[in-house]
Amino acid sequence: MSINKYISHLQGNTKFLKLLFWILFCFSLPIHAQKQVTHLVLFKLKPGITKTDDRYKLALEKLKILPRKISDMKDCNMGENFSQRPIAYDFGLSVVFSSRKKLDQYLNHPEHLEVVTAWKEIADWHIVDFEDMEE
Repeated sequence: MSINKYISHLQGNTKFLKLLFWILFCFSLPIHAQKQVTHLVLFKLKPGITKTDDRYKLALEKLKILPRKISDMKDCNMGENFSQRPIAYDFGLSVVFSSRKKLDQYLNHPEHLEVVTAWKEIADWHIVDFEDMEE
């Protein structure tokens, strides 16, 4: 079939043309990616807990393997504080998620809840979850 005959055939099929128009229109819209979400946690060890405490070591090991168990954790960074300032926390965690939905799934994941239980025994913490600000 020649292109002119094909176009003539399509012109008689308005339902198909409308569908084709909407498909093309939707694909031509800019794709709005969801804003990535950062989950930031600062831990302060409870009085009497030190970094040599077995409970701290266990909680730390559970936290370190979490990114291998929960694939939605992107750009996961964690580490012990080296600052000597009295207002400093003892440990920090930063995890990036592709969306709020992925963060919510992480927060309710059984592996995460197990880590939370271990850290509750030895530390207090502050959390901030935020989306990247638009420039």
